[in-house]
Amino acid sequence: MNKLVMLIVVGLLTVGAGRVAWAEMVLVTVTGAVENSNRGARDDFHDALFTAHEIPFDKARTFTRLDLAALGQSDVTVTYDVWPRPAVVRGPRLSAILKAVGAPRAGTVTVQALDGYSFTLPIDLVNSSPDMILAVEADGQPLSIGGRGPAWLVFPPGLLPDQTDDSGLVWAVFHLRVDTTPGR
Repeated sequence: MNKLVMLIVVGLLTVGAGRVAWAEMVLVTVTGAVENSNRGARDDFHDALFTAHEIPFDKARTFTRLDLAALGQSDVTVTYDVWPRPAVVRGPRLSAILKAVGAPRAGTVTVQALDGYSFTLPIDLVNSSPDMILAVEADGQPLSIGGRGPAWLVFPPGLLPDQTDDSGLVWAVFHLRVDTTPGR
């Protein structure tokens, strides 16, 4: 009986350790005008995707699932005419991420996907838009790579001037770049 109990305990610890490792994996890295960094410069070997996309940085702030959860989570239901149904997304406000990194009040933030696609937004628009979410869940499920994950920039229609479709909703987000230059 003791061997069975030990096997169960070891199994639970292993599953728990896997969940901790999953929750502690970096999902999003913020570079550029970052006041509150938690890591140093790009390492060409270990930061292969940043190297491949030619993204240099001297310091950055990384966010795991746990870090993003600690910023507070917002739920927003969003639908666009080109979507088959509404999506209920959950994640921190993009403005909360910018605040956490100590981003300047003016400038831009560029949201970049794994494939290199990016979209640039004025920081003042981000700070005035409570429904601009960096989602890590949709419809109650964690976002995954191969779907819209690891993170997905989502906001309601009409938030951007002249927006006619779901352009600007960057999925497969792994990188944000904060810049002090104004405009979009």
